[in-house]
Amino acid sequence: MPTHPLADEQLRDIDPATYAPYADPRDYITSWTDRIWIARGLGHLKDHYAPDVKVHTAYGETYGFDHVMRNSIQRMSAFHNRGGGHDDVVWEQRGRDGFISSHRVLNNAVHNGFWTYGPPTGRQWVNRGTAHCLVRGGKVVEEWVMRDEFAVLQDLGLDPFEIAGQLARRSPVLGRGIDVTASGAFAGHFADPVRVGMSGERPHRHDAECAFVAEMFERVWNQRLMDEVSRYCAETIAIQSVRLRRAMGIAPYQNELIDLLATVPDGVVEIRDLATHHSADLGLRVAAIWLLRGTYSGVPAYGPVNGAEVAILGSSHFEFRRGRIIREWRMFDEIALIAQILKPDLV
Repeated sequence: MPTHPLADEQLRDIDPATYAPYADPRDYITSWTDRIWIARGLGHLKDHYAPDVKVHTAYGETYGFDHVMRNSIQRMSAFHNRGGGHDDVVWEQRGRDGFISSHRVLNNAVHNGFWTYGPPTGRQWVNRGTAHCLVRGGKVVEEWVMRDEFAVLQDLGLDPFEIAGQLARRSPVLGRGIDVTASGAFAGHFADPVRVGMSGERPHRHDAECAFVAEMFERVWNQRLMDEVSRYCAETIAIQSVRLRRAMGIAPYQNELIDLLATVPDGVVEIRDLATHHSADLGLRVAAIWLLRGTYSGVPAYGPVNGAEVAILGSSHFEFRRGRIIREWRMFDEIALIAQILKPDLV
């Protein structure tokens, strides 16, 4: 893949060995993803994941390469023809020997094997997902994964509440649930994610746009100033959200957020990481990883309200034009949310 003129400036301070033998970090991410999942070269996972890699999902955390391999071979067995398109890779330098990559994909497959959801249904599914990977010295050392599993279950004709109940009893990965305790992976807060987030210190690039996004989260999400959406977004704002929903315009955009916050009306969102990238083909994008903490004490969108404490791990990719956000791709896992809601009633 040829590098783009504006990408050269972003590559000048990073060691090429970090993404070798590929042209740039975007090529690194997309090429080896295809090699593993399209060409089925699962063994090449060891070429790209560190032996002690940490993987965080909406269901739990795993530590070590062996878990990556085990989970991947099971997923490939369940979905033999799993494919998809690379929507975008928002990558940004993290020191001389590393970068963060926020990889947004559109997945599709046929459920023709056994999976944590049960025996094969023979039905096709489509969803979106985001893999936020920290790469150092050519290896992924930490990864945060968000998938729209509700869309999968809808397509497969399975009851999302039944599946979520099963997952509340047993995680689909051999790890712990999202841990927001003092010693957990999601503990604490980042005072200034524009400068430092969970992937480390950011370079001084597009700080104004990052501060712009952080301010929007604080004012629109946390202070509930929905009327200020027009300060941050173009009138033609379009959002792609969970279950492949799409909304266009200020009011529909506001409603998409209102409906989410109405389920956790005491919820407070915090940005855990930010990354930016500018390329000649796609312009400026800002990727944000966020965590919404609160209690299921609002509208009963996910069954009877029970006051369960929830932590929603999400990602948003924002596309900018002329100083305003024109597109957002918002990703979080509603099945993991339902599992957290059901958990107290199953104990």
